[in-house]
Amino acid sequence: MAEHGAELRDPSAPTWEALRPQSTSDWKATVMPILEHFVDRTPGSFVEEKKYALVWHYRMAEPEFGEWLANELVSMLEAMLAETELRAFRGEKVIEVKPVWANKGEVLERLFTAYADPDFIFAAGDDRTDEDLFERLPEHAWTVHVGPGPTRASFVIPDFQGLRWLLALIAETRDARF
Repeated sequence: MAEHGAELRDPSAPTWEALRPQSTSDWKATVMPILEHFVDRTPGSFVEEKKYALVWHYRMAEPEFGEWLANELVSMLEAMLAETELRAFRGEKVIEVKPVWANKGEVLERLFTAYADPDFIFAAGDDRTDEDLFERLPEHAWTVHVGPGPTRASFVIPDFQGLRWLLALIAETRDARF
């Protein structure tokens, strides 16, 4: 899946399929000037344009100033987007504007239809967007949050080295069974 679940591609398919058809540019023309204004006000910030989203990054900005402006931006966008299918989502030093339906949890229905009754379900992530996926997976799924912070995942691992170790352990155990 790509763009937080907005597009899917079957491993055997040559192209990506949109989860929902939509015009990707109409709303961007309205939101982009606002994000660009915040770039002008925030040294070290920039805007990333994705197919289904616009993202204001402020990781390289002065921390307190970046957080203060991020709060201001979210408040402004929430009011502006209230009557639309768009939302402003906070991430780790980012504000992402995207359709509310473009999330990792939404894609599960299609995956479970295509791959009914899987033997093992594993999902890992370190971001707020991964919580949509953790919330919708069945209880028997292995859900792993990487890093600190609140989570809906069943397990927490401190860093990506720990996740690599876990994946290697799972692979070894799987190989030993067969």
